[in-house]
Formats: sequence, C-alpha cells, structure tokens
Amino acid sequence: MSQQIEGPTITMQAGEDLIAFRRVKMSGATVVYADAGDSGIGTVQAVVDYSEDASACIRLDNAGTSKMTADGAITAGAAVYSADDGKISASINGESVGNAREAATADGDIIEVLPLRIDADTAGDSARSRAATAMPTDAIWNNFNIIEMRKNPFAGSLLECDFTHGENAPSDQFKDAASIIDLIPGTAGEGALTIFTTTDNQACEVQWPSCPITSSGGAAWAFEARIKASQIADTEAGWFIGLMAGDGVLAGDLIADDATLADVGAIGFQNKEGDGDIVDLVYDKAGQTQNEHDDDYHTLVADTYVTLGLYYNGTTIQGYLDGVLTGTAIVADDIAAADFPAADILVPTLCIKEGTGAADATVTLDWIRVAQLAA
Repeated sequence: MSQQIEGPTITMQAGEDLIAFRRVKMSGATVVYADAGDSGIGTVQAVVDYSEDASACIRLDNAGTSKMTADGAITAGAAVYSADDGKISASINGESVGNAREAATADGDIIEVLPLRIDADTAGDSARSRAATAMPTDAIWNNFNIIEMRKNPFAGSLLECDFTHGENAPSDQFKDAASIIDLIPGTAGEGALTIFTTTDNQACEVQWPSCPITSSGGAAWAFEARIKASQIADTEAGWFIGLMAGDGVLAGDLIADDATLADVGAIGFQNKEGDGDIVDLVYDKAGQTQNEHDDDYHTLVADTYVTLGLYYNGTTIQGYLDGVLTGTAIVADDIAAADFPAADILVPTLCIKEGTGAADATVTLDWIRVAQLAA
C-alpha cells in the first residue's frame, strides 16, 4: 500500500553500517552513504548495525536544518558538498548540498547545516531563448537556496532582475542632462536596461541599495550579470559593474572624468576609457590605491553580451566568464591586505562615464542576480 510521509523523518532499510549524522542516498530500496559528488536525500539520525532487516531513521533535507559530519575545516556560512562516507566538505564536488550554519575545525566535527531543498531553484527559466552561457551559472547559484530566499526576506539579501520581463529600474539612479537610463519593455523577449551617454564626461549610474552585501568575513555571496557595450574603442567611455559602496545621492561621480573609480570601496568588473575593448577584475578599499587584480580579464566585442560573475565561498572570491570559472581567484591573503574592502557593505552597481571620443556610448544590462545568505 502506498503511503505519504508528512513529518521531517522517514524510516528506511539500511544497506550498510551507518554512523549518526552522515548523509545518505537511496540504493534500490535501501539507504547507503552519499559519497563525494552525490546529492543524497538526508541525514541518518542514529547508528545502524547493518543486517537484512536493519532500519535507519533519516532526517530529510526538506526538514529545516540538520546535523552533519564534516571531513575537515568548514567556514560558517560556506557552501558544503558531499564527501566520502556520508560526510560533508568545503571542497567543491558536484552540486552543493547546503550551507554551514556554524564552523567545523576538524574531521569528524558535527555541525548544523541548512540543506538545499530537493526542489531548490538554480538558474530558472526565462521567456527569452538563451544559451546556457547566457543564463545564471549553476556552479555559482547551486550554492544558494534561491527559492527559500525568495520566500523568506530574512534568509539574506537577494536581487533578481531579468529585464526581459520589464523589471523596474532601481530608484537610486543618476543621469546627466544628455544621458539616458531607459527600461526597454520586454516585448518579444527583448527587454533590457540601457544606460546611454552622449556628451564628454557625462554619466549614468544605478545602484540597488536594497541588496547589501558584506564583502568578506561573513556568509557566502555571489554576483552575476549579462551585459554588453556599444563602444569598445579607446577614449569613448568607461564603465563598471559589480559591488560598490552605496551612495544615497548619486551625482555622476562613481567614475571620475579620467575613468578612475570613486575611492569608496568596490569589487567588480571595469572597462576603462583608455583600454576600450578590455574588462578588468578590480577591487578597491577607500583610501587605498585600486588593485587591478586580473588585468585583461576579458576582451569585449562591440554589441555582444558577456556574462560576468563572482562567487565568495567564505574564503576566496572566484571570477566566472560565460559560466566558466576563469582567472585568478582573490584569495585569503588578498582579502587580508590593506587595499581590499574587507568587511565593507557594498551594493550592486552599474555606471558609465562618457569619454572624450566622438561616439555616443551605451551599456545594456540583460539581467542581474546578486545574493548573500544571512550570517
């Protein structure tokens, strides 16, 4: 007879000896340890000595938080992954199975974990037909329970704007007299947010202050956006997309007339007026010299979209380009240095400053997603 389980646990036949607080997966009609790369269904709650009729009590992954056994050090807030013998690890292997709610210091430590739900959303679907590289990157977003974050505003910071669907432009914005910030309606799947400048040294700027991100020392965060620029020749314009300190009264100064970013703290991708076809991965601490962490991160093609992403796992910040892990990670030593905006509160930012060239300049944003789990 069929049954329906309403509670947080289920009893199943064990397929091997099991130790409490190890992750398990189904193997036929039995449960066995979930090894590295396995997603699993939950966590065994008590020791089971295997026999043909031995049963195991399993706390399911959709039942709040669970105790799990670490295979080594794990930072609080970090994404965790299946490891051998039912343990969890901070080392990326397959899709994340959840986020640590507390730190582990050694192999065998039992910690509280918020599991990713079985129905957790990753990229999601869009009305526009897009290639996989044009969609949010699974390797980034599988580390976050996006569905839970959408339902519960106290789960962390979340910004999701797919301008195909006519998303509203942010209220915190600035444009000079000869500049435009325009939301193109999502007609026939062609929606986009456009920022446009036409006169020397004029600017457009937008920020989303409703999505504050703590740059380091806190929980995992991620940033990703799909963007294109109309001009890639030198002197035509400079622009930035990423995270920057919030400015309650934007005034066209997030990029100076010489294409230098405002000295307020930032992490992200910059296209400089003097190097028009290049995007660099940069960061800056207020009062310090800007760090050109990964020069020539990507070579632009005019009017061609590129997907740029960052993922902070609690220890390092890794860049992604069109869905592929790319470039040199910002590691713990970099974050500890004086020129990194450590523990700063930054907000999603897009800005452009017209250069001294003759051409008008446009930057177009297809979509943006930014998230950080609550610490």
